[in-house]
Amino acid sequence: MKVELKKIGILNVFFSAFPVAVFVVMLVSGILDIFSPDTTFNVAFVMSMVMQAILNTLLFLVFTAIFLFVYNVLCGIGIRPVTIELQDKE
Repeated sequence: MKVELKKIGILNVFFSAFPVAVFVVMLVSGILDIFSPDTTFNVAFVMSMVMQAILNTLLFLVFTAIFLFVYNVLCGIGIRPVTIELQDKE
C-alpha cells in the first residue's frame, strides 16, 4: 500500500514529541563539549550549555517550520509529494 504525504501540519509537528527530541539531541551535543580541552566546568558553563541547547532547538524548529511550509506549498501547486510504501504485518 502506497501513502502520499500531501500536507504536513506544522502545528502537529510542533505539539508532538519532535521538539523534545530535538532539545535532547542539542543538550547531548552541549554535554559533549565537556570533553573539550579548554573547558572549565562551573555554573556559568552549565547555564551556557542549556541556553545554547534552547537557542539551537528554537533555530532548528524555525528552519523546520520554513521547510514544512515550502513543502506544503509545493505539494499544493502540484509537485509530486513524498510517497511511502507500507506493508501489512502478518
